[in-house]
Amino acid sequence: MSRTFAKNSRWNSSSWIDLNEETPPHEEAPDDLLFVWACGFELAIGLAGLLLAWLLGVDARAYLGRIDKLAWKSVAIDLGIGALASIPMLVAISLLMKIRHESIDALKRLSDAPTMKALLSLSPAELLTVSICAGIGEELAFRGCLLPWLTAVQDATGQIDNPFQVGDSFSVAVPGLLAAAVLVSSIGFGLLHPITKLYVFIASLMGVYFAALMIATDSLLVPIVAHAVYDAAQFLIAKREIEAEEAAA
Repeated sequence: MSRTFAKNSRWNSSSWIDLNEETPPHEEAPDDLLFVWACGFELAIGLAGLLLAWLLGVDARAYLGRIDKLAWKSVAIDLGIGALASIPMLVAISLLMKIRHESIDALKRLSDAPTMKALLSLSPAELLTVSICAGIGEELAFRGCLLPWLTAVQDATGQIDNPFQVGDSFSVAVPGLLAAAVLVSSIGFGLLHPITKLYVFIASLMGVYFAALMIATDSLLVPIVAHAVYDAAQFLIAKREIEAEEAAA
């Protein structure tokens, strides 16, 4: 049984997954169709975020300015920071999986779900592509749109002077409003992953971490890369463990 889990098993259901329920035999979707559907699902989240940003008058790409200006040295630094930032998450999840608890055991069984097994049958290159799509789509929606918009909300009573505008450095944001924006956007991110109640909580904490990366660097590219690298690592670890179990069977 795999000791790791990958978040994209949420595609298996829109509600809590009963991991003890036997799944009736069914014909799995072809790998190419599953690959297209998985990438499309993640990118659709990003498109929804861009649409919401447009409706709210927010530039969801405001913190991708370094790419727009072709500042390749800064882009390379952001890529490196993002890749390194995935390591603490991977270590934390690895340690969490060592804890013996019913809710954690349920997470360990996620890789046994039919949809997850089908997903892990994709090639490493395809899993990497799905991970990149997840990083781009979800971070555009939650850190590119929701976080800065909530941070820039003005107090209707006029009691709080909020100088922050979307595109500004987060260092000028009102601390209380920024904390509230991080909390709300992270909970929303967690609710996007309704696998188990524990996983919603874990995903929400990851949302806080991704938000902290963006606030610290004023770059959306950093959480995008951290998110994508984390997902890719989890996918590849789970795939390797399943292949090892099948070879030993």
